[in-house]
Amino acid sequence: MRQTGLTRFIAVCLLSGYVWLGVGGLLTWRFAGVLAGPYYDAMLHTVFVGFVFAMIFGHAPIIIPAILGRTTSPYHPALYVPLLLLQASLLLRVVGDLLGWWPGRQWGGLLNALAVLLFLITLGRVLRRRKSRD
Repeated sequence: MRQTGLTRFIAVCLLSGYVWLGVGGLLTWRFAGVLAGPYYDAMLHTVFVGFVFAMIFGHAPIIIPAILGRTTSPYHPALYVPLLLLQASLLLRVVGDLLGWWPGRQWGGLLNALAVLLFLITLGRVLRRRKSRD
């Protein structure tokens, strides 16, 4: 976290993912017998959206260039925008699940999907811009 650039971005992604994994563990501990419904939705999404996608966001700037045969990893501060949208929308979704607030759950789910799409677009633009410079 004390570093700059890509290193800090990766650290923020990983730490936020671990927080969501912990929240998912607490929810699973609290609602262990629930097999469907909004509590189950909250348990699943904290792990599979909060943890997994934070890990994907954090590792993609290193893995994608390696797959494409590039030597440099892309970074631009704009990568924080989809990460923050993912975090905020997941919080909205989980609060909607836990409080029975259906509009929050629905908007949170929609914004989760938009955050992933925005990340793909942002990373693609950063990669394309970096390619034109190299």
